[in-house]
Amino acid sequence: MRKTVTAAGLLSASFLFVGCQNGQDEMTEAPETANGQTGPADESQLEDENEANDDETSSDEETDDDVSSGDDSTDEENGENSNPYSGTQVQSSYLIDTHLVEADMGDTIEFLTAFSFTRDADQQHSHEENIEMSLIDGDPSEQNILDSYADISLEWPELHIYFNEDGNELSLTSAEMMMFYDSLFGISDLYGIEEISFFNPDGEIDINVGERSVNEPFDVGEERGLSRGYYTLYDEELEQTLFLSGGDLEEPVTNEREEPFSFEETLETMKTVEQEDAFYSSAMVEGIEVLGASIQNGVASVQYTMDEEIVTEADQIVFENAIQLAALDFHAWEVKLRNDTTQEVVTYHLVGQ
Repeated sequence: MRKTVTAAGLLSASFLFVGCQNGQDEMTEAPETANGQTGPADESQLEDENEANDDETSSDEETDDDVSSGDDSTDEENGENSNPYSGTQVQSSYLIDTHLVEADMGDTIEFLTAFSFTRDADQQHSHEENIEMSLIDGDPSEQNILDSYADISLEWPELHIYFNEDGNELSLTSAEMMMFYDSLFGISDLYGIEEISFFNPDGEIDINVGERSVNEPFDVGEERGLSRGYYTLYDEELEQTLFLSGGDLEEPVTNEREEPFSFEETLETMKTVEQEDAFYSSAMVEGIEVLGASIQNGVASVQYTMDEEIVTEADQIVFENAIQLAALDFHAWEVKLRNDTTQEVVTYHLVGQ
């Protein structure tokens, strides 16, 4: 997976065009940018989704009690299954990468960490392999610290990083250090990691990495901060839609009682953009309407409709990826998407699968 920024690139980063999805695009077009222009869809992602949707189709005999609105699909009184919905199970591996974007936040220019989310229908890796590949691909350090000087192991839900070098090899500029830790904590949190420990060559938790002295495990949730909801921008160079956490964008993440949003509240907030003249967009384009959402026992359920005349295939992929990322902030291990328009239920397997 490709990194978009290195330390040198940070110094010369130019403003990225902002992406959004236009529900009036043709079916082969990608999401709109902020100025109404369109970029090409991510071909690998489209192919993966097409393969997944063609994979296995069967009568979905499950009820959708997890969705906060909608009727049961089983006629309990007659004992007959009247559910007309087809079902697809998507168990392919997914990778989460990070990219640095230069953002106009009004009074200041800030550098934010954006995420990309991709599934590979042709590959099936273990959970540990997915985490390791994502962390190494997302490492923004010029010397590729995690790949060159470290071994990564998983003792769920803890991540252990064993460094085989100490000193100058692990030095980072202040900009690189910010990017390195943002990527490390962001990816780890989305994979459900709760704690990270750095070990020096002697096997002790006592080491300096990027000018930061580490002598105790990191609490991943505390280091990353509260994350609720994801918003989009289109990267023309990558020809890919990236996702920014609402917490990094100063979008609402808590309710009026100052409590973190529930999953349902998160999706409701994701429908609109709070900031005026924002450089990013909602992942829910015109034509997609979420009817209900909930999380029960680690399973996130979303019921929605879409206008097939204006919602493109690329729009739907971006929507589904944003839902999966939002669910991962709640450490969901499965996402069930019920499309009442096409009468399809797609189940995506996530953390722990």
